[in-house]
Amino acid sequence: MLVTPLCVFSLKILAQTPNTQEPAVIINRGSTNTCKYIIRVSPSGKANYTVCNRKGAGEIKVNTATKFFNDILAAKPLSKLPYKPCAKSVWFGTSTEVIYQGQKSPDISCSSNDYRVKTLYNDAESIQKELNFSTSKNQFSN
Repeated sequence: MLVTPLCVFSLKILAQTPNTQEPAVIINRGSTNTCKYIIRVSPSGKANYTVCNRKGAGEIKVNTATKFFNDILAAKPLSKLPYKPCAKSVWFGTSTEVIYQGQKSPDISCSSNDYRVKTLYNDAESIQKELNFSTSKNQFSN
C-alpha cells in the first residue's frame, strides 16, 4: 500500500523538475532602424538565431548561459514580472521578451526598479553581444 503514494509523489517531483536542456528564447521586436531577432540559447551555451530573416548559429560562454538560466529561474513566473510601459523612439525603440518553459515575460527593455527585470535584460544584451551579429537593417538591404 505504501508503494503507490511514493510512486505518485516521485512522479510529481519528476514532472516539476525543469528540463535542463530546454532552450530559452529571447525575442527582440526591432525598430524602424534595426532588425528584429530571435535567439534560442541552450544551457550549454549553444545558440541559434534569426536576425533580419537570416539564420545563424554560435556559442556563448558557459558562464553567461548558466547565469542567464539561473536568472530566469529566479524570475519565475516570468509572466508575473512587473511591467511599467515606457516611451520609446520610433526609430530606435525596441522591446525584448524572454520565453522559457511556456512562460513569457513582459517587455524587459523598459527601465524597472525590479532587479529581476534588469538582470534578464542585461543577460539578453550580453548574449546578443557575445553572438556578435548586427541588427542594422542597412547591412542586409540590397
